[in-house]
Amino acid sequence: MCGRYTHALTWSDIHHLAGLAFPVPENDPKPNYNTAPTQYCPVVLSDGTHIWGEYAYWGMIPPWWDKDLSDKKFNTINAKSEEITSKATYRGSVKRHRCVVPANCFYEWRKSDKQPFAIGLGDGHEGFRPFLMAGIWSHWTGTHKAAHFEAYSFTILTREAGEKMATVHTREPAIMTPEEVKPWLTDPLEDILPTVIQPTPSQLMHLYKVDRAVGKVSNNGPDLMKEFT
Repeated sequence: MCGRYTHALTWSDIHHLAGLAFPVPENDPKPNYNTAPTQYCPVVLSDGTHIWGEYAYWGMIPPWWDKDLSDKKFNTINAKSEEITSKATYRGSVKRHRCVVPANCFYEWRKSDKQPFAIGLGDGHEGFRPFLMAGIWSHWTGTHKAAHFEAYSFTILTREAGEKMATVHTREPAIMTPEEVKPWLTDPLEDILPTVIQPTPSQLMHLYKVDRAVGKVSNNGPDLMKEFT
């Protein structure tokens, strides 16, 4: 599960992180230290041929959805990487509509005591290193509460947690290595999916407790990422 994360990167940062040049919106993303579902987030989209930066709605709307968006009750903020070729919600989009989602860290709550943790890449000495998470996107036009609604939307892929991450939760987002980014965006799914399913090595992961204030979406600032002691 990945239900909250932080992003504080410019489009230039994202270009560098992806190792690719692509067109992007005119304005840089605003830092968001408590990114939540239904918010618009910077993502890098690919249709198999073209790659571009976009702001997309977190919570993928299946292209076949034909009702008002307010009637959609099933959760699509995450998709299990092991199931994306069999789930009707994702199997059409994953063939060509893949994306990567930039982040500085993500938050997860330990099930036993609901303690939140900040989790990401790093060695514990210099904070978190930014990363990209694998995702799937769609473009949908319809209505939301009877008003016209049109947006790109996305879901973040998850996989079985590695040893360190498993002390907090059984799942982790599919964090890409630099070598995996372009193949995920452009290569045949059968070539790259076996790699995406593999957990991030525990020695690359860093995690620590954070204040429970992160549980409230309206709380937003860099202090949310501070270690709680």
